[in-house]
Amino acid sequence: MRALATLLPLCLFIALAVTADLRLRRIPNAVNLAGFACGICFSIARSGSSGIAASLLGSVVGLSILLVPFLLHMVGGGDVKFLAAAGAIVGWRALSWSFLLGAFLGGLFAVAALTARHRSLAGAHRTLVLLVSGAWPTADPANEAQAVPIPYAVPLSIGLLVATGLITFARGA
Repeated sequence: MRALATLLPLCLFIALAVTADLRLRRIPNAVNLAGFACGICFSIARSGSSGIAASLLGSVVGLSILLVPFLLHMVGGGDVKFLAAAGAIVGWRALSWSFLLGAFLGGLFAVAALTARHRSLAGAHRTLVLLVSGAWPTADPANEAQAVPIPYAVPLSIGLLVATGLITFARGA
């Protein structure tokens, strides 16, 4: 029953966020706020007043994980708020593993997007070499046409579902 109390709100939140990210290329504040509120409410229902602290800590961890990439213009603000809201639902322990898996998958999505954009592995390889060598152009509105947007809610959501599912069922909840 406890597993359902975590996975049900998470699945609903993810469905809304991923749909919005794929259709609108952004995650609206209303979706993130609803996810955050849902996480707080379900945490209170599961654990009482101690659930509030766990939920808020998960939210702060989610916010802090993507804050620096947001400031470097690597992810959008909706992605930061998405991870903070997800942290309110799953807590900080599951969020850490979720993010690691989501970031790995996001890297794979980025390589796939670069390959599709350059229409060859060689073109994607040149771009990745520039990135690794530090010659990647800085965030500049003039270079925005060169950006390869990735709906980051998708890999983050896969990471959230896999890690939270494994952790929840491993605890026998």
